[in-house]
Amino acid sequence: MPVDPKNRLNDLDSRQWLQFQKSWFQVSENTIQEFFRFFTKEKREDGHISRIGILPEHISRLSEILSACGRQPLIIDETVAEGAADYVFVDWRDEKDTIESYNDKSSVRLEKIHAAARALRLNGYLTILMRNARDNATLLPFAWHFSQQVAAIVSAKDEKIACEPAAQLVEVSGWQTEQNFFYCLTFRKEQDVPKTAPSFRPLEIHHLADPAQEKTTHSRSSWNVVKPPPREKGVLLHPAKFPEPMIAQFIEAFSAPGEVVLDPMAGTGSALLAARRTGRRCAGIELNPKFVEIIRQRLQQDDMFNTVGVGALICGDATKEESYQALPPVIDYVVTSPPYWDMLRMKGAETQKKRRDAGLLVFYSDHAEDLGNLSDYDEFLKMLIRTYRLVIDRLKPGGFMTVIVKNVKKRGKVYPLAWDIAFALAPFMELRHEQIWCQDDQKIAPFGYRYAWVSNTFHHYCLHFRKPSI
Repeated sequence: MPVDPKNRLNDLDSRQWLQFQKSWFQVSENTIQEFFRFFTKEKREDGHISRIGILPEHISRLSEILSACGRQPLIIDETVAEGAADYVFVDWRDEKDTIESYNDKSSVRLEKIHAAARALRLNGYLTILMRNARDNATLLPFAWHFSQQVAAIVSAKDEKIACEPAAQLVEVSGWQTEQNFFYCLTFRKEQDVPKTAPSFRPLEIHHLADPAQEKTTHSRSSWNVVKPPPREKGVLLHPAKFPEPMIAQFIEAFSAPGEVVLDPMAGTGSALLAARRTGRRCAGIELNPKFVEIIRQRLQQDDMFNTVGVGALICGDATKEESYQALPPVIDYVVTSPPYWDMLRMKGAETQKKRRDAGLLVFYSDHAEDLGNLSDYDEFLKMLIRTYRLVIDRLKPGGFMTVIVKNVKKRGKVYPLAWDIAFALAPFMELRHEQIWCQDDQKIAPFGYRYAWVSNTFHHYCLHFRKPSI
């Protein structure tokens, strides 16, 4: 098939472009080649072979792949001219850091990225492969933190989750996740980079909780493809919903039969229904009266599981303390998903048009108190953390809270909502595990085709926090 002359980014046709559009993928032997071929043309407009910038320590690993792609390696050092690289690729996924070594090495790493960014042509892309790590029970969010540092040099544009085969799941003492995925963090040079690298800000880890004997004895994959069953007619009214089978798995892992499970932003009651079906008492707060009625109907119709009581169902504002007064005095486990900022109010989405044409809700509500209606990101995050603080006050010592959320893109900028929540909660809750919910039942759209990389965000974070036991 001939190359599309209007395609400024690569040599791929629309079908091949779509194959790269999903924000998660399973790793193959061609993974690195796919990045090289997506972010560069084989030959530039001047007829020269495209040059891919790599660090000196990666030349032996990448030279054969570059040759197979017909691209030319450009070693990033002090002799490289500014703008000489068409794309830069940095592979740090095999680094085995502790928190101390990460902080010690990352100033040098940031200087390397600064040099790479200067060598990159304007509007060229830079990709960094990195992992988060673990320190016994605590998650060490190295990839998240380093991405924030790099964003002071070049614009953060997107992320892909590279899912590796799960290791053999072994018996362990407590809930544990295999870290069998890594991040492909992509940035774009949209203006001149600073003359000097910004100062690296060390990552601080708050060790708050004593080691917990968690409820399961099996190691879990850190990513899962979840295909929920078709939604019930009444539940279709809600513009966003998580699948009950996935929630049930979390409830069984982090609570015991008879305990109270709370969702402070209950939506149409998926968490409450999953709690009852696993033998727990459910409690929920929901702002929209329409959704409260749907929850009541779903619980009443679920006769097979009507032996388990409802702790409370409150029609109220989860950001206000009075909404919690009628709840049980102690909550054993919290599972919830916030609005993804005001993204449902972004105009032009095809999904919104289909829902509107079908007479379904496009937004959660028109309430002024609805966090999904706040247009200022910092204010939204502040109010969300305030809500979680109220929830944490009710959560038992040693109890877990799971937040299901994803990062969002708005007007060409990435807002790392999931990561910001984790960092904001760090003084009060210890982040124990991250899992990725991968969606594989969504239609892929060729966003940015011919001009820019914009993924279809089909992965969500399931962040598991633990409250200190003392």
